[in-house]
Amino acid sequence: MKKVAYLVLGLGLIFSLIGCGSNQASKGSNDKIVIWTQASADHPEGRMFAERIERYNEENPDKLQVEIENITRAGAGSGYIDKLNAAITSRNVPDIFTLDGPDVAAYVDAGILGELDSYMTPGFKEGFTEAMIDQGTIDGTFYAMGYQDSGVAVMYNEDMINALPDDVKAMVPAVDEDWTWDQFLTLARKIDDFAKETDDPAFENYEIAVSLLLTDIPAGAYELGTYYFTPLLWGNDTNIIAEDGLTVDGVLNSEKSVEALTKYAQLFEETPLANASESEKTFHTGKSALSVSGFWYISDLVNNYPSLKFKTVRYPKMSENFDGLYTPSGSWAFVRSGQVEDEERIKQTIEVMEWLNNDEAHKEYFHANGAIPGRINSIEVIDTNTENEYHNEAWTVLKYQVQNTNKSRPVSPGYPYLSETFARDVILRIAQNKATDPETIKGYLDDAVNKIDREFEKYRK
Repeated sequence: MKKVAYLVLGLGLIFSLIGCGSNQASKGSNDKIVIWTQASADHPEGRMFAERIERYNEENPDKLQVEIENITRAGAGSGYIDKLNAAITSRNVPDIFTLDGPDVAAYVDAGILGELDSYMTPGFKEGFTEAMIDQGTIDGTFYAMGYQDSGVAVMYNEDMINALPDDVKAMVPAVDEDWTWDQFLTLARKIDDFAKETDDPAFENYEIAVSLLLTDIPAGAYELGTYYFTPLLWGNDTNIIAEDGLTVDGVLNSEKSVEALTKYAQLFEETPLANASESEKTFHTGKSALSVSGFWYISDLVNNYPSLKFKTVRYPKMSENFDGLYTPSGSWAFVRSGQVEDEERIKQTIEVMEWLNNDEAHKEYFHANGAIPGRINSIEVIDTNTENEYHNEAWTVLKYQVQNTNKSRPVSPGYPYLSETFARDVILRIAQNKATDPETIKGYLDDAVNKIDREFEKYRK
């Protein structure tokens, strides 16, 4: 009972609990398997799941038929999560449902999810990328099949860069080159200095050197801040939490964490190169020269901002000598209810999950939704030889990262609180207060550690 209560309350729900993890029932009736996803029915993601399930039913007429329900999620994921947790409290859990990868551990800890290892086709799990396997593995057991991966890179406005002096243009790395945060910061400062003295039309609408999308954090999208900027710590050989998923003291507030975040803070010193209240679509509308950009920018820019000439380079490293995994990745995944006891039903449930996550499916999802494949043999479907050079370059960078540098976000039963606290009380706080000295940043991290430690006490009992 306690674990489900902690899970639900931790996700911000306020209804009374009437069930517990050990007493959940499946929403699926005896004659069908039920799936819930967070994508609306008219969204490309929702349609692609529905179409794939339709084909499964057609090809398996003698098995339990599968019914899919697409539930629109609002804002940072509420709506869908609210309904899912209401189903948990009423003992009415769907056979299969989707969760954001970092949230899987909380549901496992609450006893809601069923493991997959014992039922999967031999070798099927190994077909996922390393990041997807890590994302779905809790205490050595696999619980979640990520149906797509994700990625973040740096984009720049080509017209703005072309207007710069040659020595500054030369600071921009090639599409196949690594670069560091020091180089990124130096380039941003040179751009900002140039913007203040030029009358080049490319800078007509210029507001800020770098777009970071920090405005999404106070709006409730805490995960975006954690997703975008935890890699600064990874690239400095540290993390926001220890491998046990519960220890933050000595990790989040370590000397290496302070060092990494002091580098991030340089974006806000003196004349700021970024801010916490940038205009909407800053990069898209030619108001910033650089942007830390999620993979979803590509289709948005190509389809809705065709006049913007954007180029893409790799996510910066903290040190040129760092050779570990450090680029942000991970996304939503399919999981199953752990309360179904019928072995034949479980076997078909896993069969359906594999159908939704095989190599062919991941290729289809890329074509339908621009989703980065989470399976090794599907990554080659990413087309980097289209007529659109900007599309090609962006996907060349992301393809390289998913194959070589992508890392899953930390696994913790308290991840939602961890993510919110790190994004709001550290990443956003540094930007809003323009805090740039290590002592102040260490204080922010210590405050965050104290809050997280108090919250995590319930998971240690």
